Amino acid sequence: MWIDIFAYNDNVPPPIVIAPRIPQGYVLRCIIYNTEDVILDETNVLGESMSDIYVKCFLEGEKKEKQETDVHYRSLTGEGNFNWRMVFPMDFILQEHKMVQKKKGKFWHIEKSVKKVDPIFHVEVYDKDVLSRDDLLGWTEMDLTRLPAPTKTAQECTLEIYENEALHPRMSLFEKKKIHGFWPVFDDSMGIRELTGKVEMELEILTEEEAAERPAGKAREEPNTNPSLEEPSRPETSFNWFTNPWKVFKILVWRRYRWHILISLIVILLIMFVILMLYSAPGAINDAIWTK
Repeated sequence: MWIDIFAYNDNVPPPIVIAPRIPQGYVLRCIIYNTEDVILDETNVLGESMSDIYVKCFLEGEKKEKQETDVHYRSLTGEGNFNWRMVFPMDFILQEHKMVQKKKGKFWHIEKSVKKVDPIFHVEVYDKDVLSRDDLLGWTEMDLTRLPAPTKTAQECTLEIYENEALHPRMSLFEKKKIHGFWPVFDDSMGIRELTGKVEMELEILTEEEAAERPAGKAREEPNTNPSLEEPSRPETSFNWFTNPWKVFKILVWRRYRWHILISLIVILLIMFVILMLYSAPGAINDAIWTK
């Protein structure tokens, strides 16, 4: 309870509004363009290191609403190409730098509970597995009100982005509106932060009104505008090998061993020809003798 007591005169100030601030609706758009130097977590049948890379993103407290790119299969260099847009609606109180989330508690609760959380954006890079759980290769968490300035190139992108605020000053996405560049992802599960990849992405924040005026669909779906995203240019080896066995044979076997296969086929045909000659020669000689 809050009680103010004033003298009985004409100098009583007007009442102070103590109603909670009303959050404003925003839309966070994230475009994952590429990854670089992602660690290679698996080995293919030819003994080459590789990873099946995809990127997953979500806002703090909204992991169930996560969004992820498609998979760049068989990356041999740690490079992944996506051109994939993610769209996250959010309620935000600008004065408090807090997101407001309403969630239903227990099933018997009538009203939703209101929770204020920091505007943390999570970016995670995974290696896709078929028979086991996907491997988390690297991650980062970024406060949208204190984003570390990204680098323009992958070569410049290091963990110093998070560790040196003098060289990489913090900035608010709500003030800059749009930021594009490379951010590193890391693995610190062993207690030491290790660089495990770099993500090229664009972050843009819009009010609900601005988002309605400049529509954009998820992934590369319509309306594919603001900006328009093209299909990524991926190597021929980047595909799901379980659904393309002939392509697997062509890339893995034929390209590498076609001369061995051709020579082997010729040798087999010659051996079969010789065997047939030896098998049919006695009969041919016998017929030739008796016909004379």
